[in-house]
Amino acid sequence: MKSAGSHIRQRREAVGLSQAALAGQIGVDKSFLSLVESGRRAPSEEQVEKLSAILGVPSELLALEAGRFPVDVRHAIERDATAITAAVRERAEQRAIVYPSRPDFEPRKRRGATSIGPDSIPPVIQVSKASTIYRAHSYHTKVPPAAIKPFIEAFTRPGDMVSDPFCGSGMTGVAALDLGRNALLSDVSPAAVHIARNYTAFCDPAQFRAALAEVERRVRPTMDWLYRPVGYGDRQIEYTVWSDLYACTACTRAISYWDALHAGDGKTPVCPHCGTSVDKKSLNWLGEKPVRTHVSEPGKKIAAHPPTRSETDLIAEVDATAIPYWTPSLAFGRDREMWRSAHGAMGIDNAAAFYTRRNLHALSALRHAIVTVAEGRLREALLFAFTACVNRASKRYQWNAKRPTNVMTGTMYVSSLRYEWNVMSLFRRKAADVVRFYEGRGETNGSAQVFQSSATQLDSIPDGSVDMVFMDPPFGSNIFYADSSLLWDAWLGTQTDQTNEIVVNRKRSRANGGKDLDLYGDLMTDALAEASRVLRRGGRGVVAFSNTDDRVWTELQDAISDAGFETRSVHILDKGQPSIKGVKGQLGKERVTRLDLTLTLAHRSRRAAARSAVTQEFLDKAIRRALESGVDAADHVYTAVLRDVLQEGLSATGITIDAVEKRRRELRETEEVIANG
Repeated sequence: MKSAGSHIRQRREAVGLSQAALAGQIGVDKSFLSLVESGRRAPSEEQVEKLSAILGVPSELLALEAGRFPVDVRHAIERDATAITAAVRERAEQRAIVYPSRPDFEPRKRRGATSIGPDSIPPVIQVSKASTIYRAHSYHTKVPPAAIKPFIEAFTRPGDMVSDPFCGSGMTGVAALDLGRNALLSDVSPAAVHIARNYTAFCDPAQFRAALAEVERRVRPTMDWLYRPVGYGDRQIEYTVWSDLYACTACTRAISYWDALHAGDGKTPVCPHCGTSVDKKSLNWLGEKPVRTHVSEPGKKIAAHPPTRSETDLIAEVDATAIPYWTPSLAFGRDREMWRSAHGAMGIDNAAAFYTRRNLHALSALRHAIVTVAEGRLREALLFAFTACVNRASKRYQWNAKRPTNVMTGTMYVSSLRYEWNVMSLFRRKAADVVRFYEGRGETNGSAQVFQSSATQLDSIPDGSVDMVFMDPPFGSNIFYADSSLLWDAWLGTQTDQTNEIVVNRKRSRANGGKDLDLYGDLMTDALAEASRVLRRGGRGVVAFSNTDDRVWTELQDAISDAGFETRSVHILDKGQPSIKGVKGQLGKERVTRLDLTLTLAHRSRRAAARSAVTQEFLDKAIRRALESGVDAADHVYTAVLRDVLQEGLSATGITIDAVEKRRRELRETEEVIANG
């Protein structure tokens, strides 16, 4: 913005006045006006009015350029200084980081053939998620670097370029860097870009620790006020259990879900007033209240007790206090796939509403301290630790009778019993995980570029400039990433463009911007076509995928073929610890598999042929092969059969986990009849 001094000089010269002449007209000497024009002195309000009349510049404009607020703004500050401060910080701090939409360098077209060794890739890849990489920052789905490395080693050489247009948390980049390759990582999700960037860009641990110490110093008074009630001394609140309040359908009195659950057998809630068993689905939500406080004290174990008067007084004090920092306001409404009627009943209509007032205040103060203390790479890394704890700090952290576990992924569910965790304690632990991660990262000859872009529009990457493309795209309607990333996006001051998300919508119709299975297939074709374009001739693509809906697999098969690819080999991927859906599959609650399949792709060398249906004979042989290899779980048998189907280029239509399990039972019954003669 133009300064008052330069503006005054410009207008003075334009109207033909000398410094001496103008100085005389406003009642100051020439030297004072010279200081004003050079920006070393500011004119008074009276002088601003005179300059306005002489030079024809609005007095309010000159006053603002001189750093003076208009009268109405001064009055607004006097009336509500906190709100004005928050508004100013919103403008300055909302987009604390802006990530690029294209790589910093243009990859060159690749020449020459790389030795291809698919035989070195085992048919079943088993890996573990237990590592510092997983602890640093969560993500909805992660393919461990150890699962990606066999493909990179088989299909590339050191110095080659590996691309991942669905980069998610950036594990492809981590694997590529470990092996001395270069990586181009992109995703439509700003949260994914943020996480991937911090997993693949080194940050000096010593500088991180120093910045962290300064952040803690600045935010300590706020955190002490929020989590240390009057008279607490060295003690502090580590976490508080909150309970929903409902109206009993029988006696109409207010009951806490905590009391109702403990009045019953721990499973069926009972009204503590009238003794009636209640069904939570039929209850009217009234509000929420703290029911258990867990306190830490130096040299002692964490102790729990019902909330005291000083603790509830502090909650009331915090609730009545305005927050002088920027807070997220990203909307969460009926248009979201993960929105439920319970969110509406609880008044959760934006990102901020997922937090208690205390934790919202703590998070916003912590974020402000980070943005104030650090810039560039250090700010990114500190915000990496910050976003790693925003889900646990929310109402989504479900209470567990034994001990706190973790936030349920793949859903925005808010339990009737939940934790409110001390934000500073969460942040310290996550920052320690981040430090350990950076300390464990060795030197590498490779580099990773991370940018925000849809997988269907990779215009910034030239044709044939990539040696290998690894893709772990959304699995139909298994996970809605834009919703799952809501709180990350919100605290980053941005949001995912849902129109570019490649998913099959369940609630939103195609007319309202949703995507059905056909459109999902079209978008997957576009993404694979872009992968085919940027991949050099002779290079390889790898697609990691999982679904038990044969229609989704058929769409993927069509997309691979229409994009100009053919499948060369198929491998089973066991990532160890299953996702929440995988757990449900193991428990029989959902017909899902905990295993993925990885398909290696090459540019098609011949005209695509129509896919044949799977015959009964082929299905029987595939089931027997799976059983003879020692496989027994239904999802593993199904995945082994599907692998054989895809490997042979047959149609996945009709190959479902239920169909495979049904045929397996029939084969067993037939064998038993034969055995019994």
